[in-house]
Amino acid sequence: MAIPPRNGKTVLITGINGYIASVLGLALLEKGYSLRGTSRRIASTEPLLKGPYAPYADRIKIYEVPDMTVDGAFDEVVKGVDGIFHTASPIDFSITTFEEMVTPAVRGAETILASALKAGPQLTSVVVTSSTIAVVNPVEGEYVFTEKDFATFALEKALKDKEAGEKTPGGILYGASKTASDRAVWKFRDEHKPKFSLSTVNPSVVMGPPIVLPSSGSKLNETLRPIWDIFSGVATEVPPYIGTGSFVDVRNVATMHIWAFENASKSDGERYLGVQGFGPMQAAADILNDAYRGTKIGEKITTGTPGEGYVGYNKETGKVENIGKLPGASRISGAKAEREMGLKYITFQQSIVDTAKAFEALL
Repeated sequence: MAIPPRNGKTVLITGINGYIASVLGLALLEKGYSLRGTSRRIASTEPLLKGPYAPYADRIKIYEVPDMTVDGAFDEVVKGVDGIFHTASPIDFSITTFEEMVTPAVRGAETILASALKAGPQLTSVVVTSSTIAVVNPVEGEYVFTEKDFATFALEKALKDKEAGEKTPGGILYGASKTASDRAVWKFRDEHKPKFSLSTVNPSVVMGPPIVLPSSGSKLNETLRPIWDIFSGVATEVPPYIGTGSFVDVRNVATMHIWAFENASKSDGERYLGVQGFGPMQAAADILNDAYRGTKIGEKITTGTPGEGYVGYNKETGKVENIGKLPGASRISGAKAEREMGLKYITFQQSIVDTAKAFEALL
């Protein structure tokens, strides 16, 4: 593939070796951008730099930011950039304390935004990776969540646990971290009224092929590991779906970030939910069993209970024709991104098959 000419613009991605960030970085390089990335340890970016980013080596500069919660942590990194994508945030469901998960997420948002004020007049846009978990609350019935909704439950629970000196489940803490950092972004915009555009992309559970694989499937991130466990047969039962079970492909998430940056006047002050639809793990198992039927790989794939927990499984053919929630369930709408960005969502079926193809190298 021919390397595209430079477009004269430089963008920064925090947490460059993260799952979403690495895919976003490659998409930006393929559009001619020069790239700056931060990581807690430069060594951890080597698989990227020696792998998919190698053809663009002269357009990439990596900065080590060991602690993004320190005032001024990003001051040098942001100087002269045209855009900032803040993707760095803890996502480790084994963490059980407020100080380890929520505080760094909030402080990271605060420090990158404070640094953005010093980046220079060429900075047009800051796009922050948030989550639909900063949008949803426990509800009864078929409520449809949109960009106008703001979560409260997880943060309130985490704060109560903190005051009582109790541990909080990792999933709740993650929700609290995204809720609190989402609030910090909008508080900053209200207080500072920056000249640059400020927006958030709030993806649901992100799946799709990673561009760099770890040494083993067990080291995959929280959203990809359940697919690996099914695909490799490690799981004796189909894992439960994460959060609401809503899904979006990582390639769509990258596209959303780039659109928000490139359309700064339209995206300023906006939230964009990235949600293709429902993506339960039983449907993933059904899709993989159909796709690999009659193969050596297919013999190991976890079966579970085909068709359970969603609408759209054809028992006669064994195919997943569509994936709908059972009646009475709430859902999250990703329609704004389709409407305003012109986004065409990758289906859950396609995403799962593409992810599995990437995973074949780990078998």
